[in-house]
Amino acid sequence: FKNITVGVIAMMMSVGSVFAEVPAGFKASSSMEKFKNDMLSSAKSMTTMKSDFVQIKHISGMTKDIESTGEFCFKKEDKLSLEYKKPMPSQIVMNGSKIKMVSGGRSTVMDGNSNPAIANLKNMMSSCLSGQLPTNSDNIKLDLYENDTQYLVYVTPKAGSRADHMEVVVTKADYTIVSFKMVDKPKANKESDYMQFTFTNMKRNTAIDDSVFKVQ
Repeated sequence: FKNITVGVIAMMMSVGSVFAEVPAGFKASSSMEKFKNDMLSSAKSMTTMKSDFVQIKHISGMTKDIESTGEFCFKKEDKLSLEYKKPMPSQIVMNGSKIKMVSGGRSTVMDGNSNPAIANLKNMMSSCLSGQLPTNSDNIKLDLYENDTQYLVYVTPKAGSRADHMEVVVTKADYTIVSFKMVDKPKANKESDYMQFTFTNMKRNTAIDDSVFKVQ
């Protein structure tokens, strides 16, 4: 679990670069404003989201990726839970400004403001699920790509992080998130490390008890 947490922190702290080319399987889209409006409209009718997830952690130099599986829960506006079931039971809960980490029967609660990396993870995922995508600014750049069935939002931090970029893929049918990927800045003579969450069996507006997000 410690490795998962460190990986999240490392991925969320870096400076991006622009795509050298269009992502495989997608083409550049000029529909950013329409995309944002439609995503916001779709999110307005959603209060909760529950799904299964697969997390892949790729580390250059390792012969095999690290795979974890579990259940993801979200409740508006800013409550998220990643409950890891395999290979080792653990949990990350993000509720408001508090973050709880559970591993080996031990629970640690911290102020999210003291951990910018995980706070950024929560804010980005909450923004996507709430339909409130960030706008281009001095600190972030958004590019939009599409294919016949999906959109890909390419998020490039401009300053203050070690990570290269993030990729969010959503369906065109209902703007459900398919995957969320954080790519680290490549090191000398090595490929980029990355962490990717793939979501399946998404269920909107299903009952989720508040105890799932308890951080006390």
